[in-house]
Amino acid sequence: MKQYEGEWLNNKMHGKGHLVWPDGKQYIGEFQEDKRHGKGKFIWKDGREYEGGWVRGKQSGTAYYRNNNGFCRQGVWLDGKRVNWLD
Repeated sequence: MKQYEGEWLNNKMHGKGHLVWPDGKQYIGEFQEDKRHGKGKFIWKDGREYEGGWVRGKQSGTAYYRNNNGFCRQGVWLDGKRVNWLD
């Protein structure tokens, strides 16, 4: 079962919060009507991170990606998929 701490509106995650999945994944950031929306950081259980924009639950906009070996790069995402890296 997911665990959520944060703001609510009409029994939905809405505003700032922290969501943790049973397998260890985490999201810390903004929600709108139960979806990741706005700015936030997603952390996979192996330590990789995405930090940037979200639209209706999907990665969107300019963001930073860090892998678990320290690699960090800025890129652009659209509809949950990386479009390109920014150099």
